[in-house]
Amino acid sequence: MKVKIQRHQRLITSYLVAIVLFLLISLVIPGFASLNHIRIICSEAAIIGIVAIGQTFVVITGGIDLSVAWTICIASIMVTNMTAGLDDKLIYVVPLILLLTIIFGLINGFCIAYLRMPPIVMTLGMNTVLQGGLVAITSGAPGGEAPELIKKIGQSNIFGIPWLVVVWIVLTIIVTVILFKMKYGRELFAVGNSETVAKYSGVNVKKVILTAYAISGLTAGIAGILQAGKVGSSYLGMGDNFQFQSIAAVAIGGTSLMGGSGNYLGTVAGAFTITIILGILSALNLPYGVQKMAYGIVVLISVLLSVRRGIKVKK
Repeated sequence: MKVKIQRHQRLITSYLVAIVLFLLISLVIPGFASLNHIRIICSEAAIIGIVAIGQTFVVITGGIDLSVAWTICIASIMVTNMTAGLDDKLIYVVPLILLLTIIFGLINGFCIAYLRMPPIVMTLGMNTVLQGGLVAITSGAPGGEAPELIKKIGQSNIFGIPWLVVVWIVLTIIVTVILFKMKYGRELFAVGNSETVAKYSGVNVKKVILTAYAISGLTAGIAGILQAGKVGSSYLGMGDNFQFQSIAAVAIGGTSLMGGSGNYLGTVAGAFTITIILGILSALNLPYGVQKMAYGIVVLISVLLSVRRGIKVKK
């Protein structure tokens, strides 16, 4: 029993931080623990958590994906503009969007795995290319209204549970199975621990890295579509906040930014923690600049702790 607790110490700590933080703030801010506000928190956390699925895969390999911001934005703009708000067009628009975002991920993965581009340089460059391309195509105009079906998923509940959370739960189950019950999951951790050792163990390192970034593109695309439904429309830059929120969720959740260790269930706790912190900053009515500064400090501390844990594990 003691061994199991030690093995999952970071995971348990991640959830304890989220729960304690929520309970403490609920005592100070009236209505923070209301059922309606809990639904809002869960919906906000769901989008961060879905983006962080791919980020978790990438970080486990020792990489990072900074292109999720404008991948999300492109997916959101496409689902509103290409459907003109009509549900019947979703049947071909959604697969097209997801295919395109997977291609973005594959380009990242190919350049990182095969051309040995540093992940931070490659993905940040891709993010800039996507931003420039979208602004050029749209001439800076905002997107249209989301289709009713997407808005229903993004805004409504089933048996009191937001549809966004239901989607997130399904994806969480799939991701957990992949990471801990399938060969690909074991290969991800092997690559993150040591590419050289993984290679001599028969792992196709380049293929694993390529696939991880493709998954990151896919989950960013899914998040972009759902975010358009949650907001009800799309606009340029709507994915910007998710770039570092997804990384912070991964880091707070106990996944080492050095690669080789982690658990998506911890990322789930990290997504809730980030959402609660953002809710606290908003509820305190602090100046926008102070909110950004405080949030930035939290992100930096979580990343620092993650890196330190990763260095200890590597040793």
